[in-house]
This record gives sequence, C-alpha cells and structure tokens, in this order.
Amino acid sequence: MKFLRLTACALALSVIAAAPAGAGAIKKEKDFMAAVAGKKLVAGDHWVIAGADGKLTGVSPRGEKIVGAWVWNRRFFCRNVYIGQKQLPENCLSVSVDGNRVTFTRDKGKGRSITYSF
Repeated sequence: MKFLRLTACALALSVIAAAPAGAGAIKKEKDFMAAVAGKKLVAGDHWVIAGADGKLTGVSPRGEKIVGAWVWNRRFFCRNVYIGQKQLPENCLSVSVDGNRVTFTRDKGKGRSITYSF
C-alpha cells in the first residue's frame, strides 16, 4: 500500500492554464505547458507542481517532500523524482486533460493512472 501511494505521487509528477472541457490527450509540449505546467495538482491528501522550468515539487500523502525534474519527450511527460529519501524509477507518462482535471498514465499510457484536480 505504501508503494502504491508513493507511485501515485510520482505519477503526478508523473506531473500540470486551463484547457477546454473534453480537451483529451496532450501530445505536444506546448499544449502541456499551456494546460498544466505551473498549476498545483491535487489528488486526495497530496499535491505536486510540474513547473515550467522542468522542476517538480510537492508533498506526499505522508507529508514527505516531493522533488524532481521533468522533460517532454515526444508525446510523453518523463519524470525523475524523489519522495522523501526514496528515488522512484524514471518513467514516461501519457497526459490527458478534461476540464480542471489532468490524468497521468505510467509506462507511456500502458500502466496505472492517477487523476489530479487543478
């Protein structure tokens, strides 16, 4: 369960101006920057921000600091993150936006997903 929580936090990072409702998959960095970058993404009792400068920051459900970095690689949000002292494996995630919600899906869209509100 602890691993799932850490993984969920990472997904977010797994990462972040409002997009029109039903906007769907984000496939270009410029669209991610316009729709998500710099926004505080909240899921339950944790939050993350994928800054426009490529930095990730946040707080895990256990109150641990989330820090890391992200880049856009082709159609994916790729992140490297620490939650507290634990480094999570690098991962590239697909991103989709629907209104004020953004969903990150691990393993280039084939893994687990987490949805954040902003």
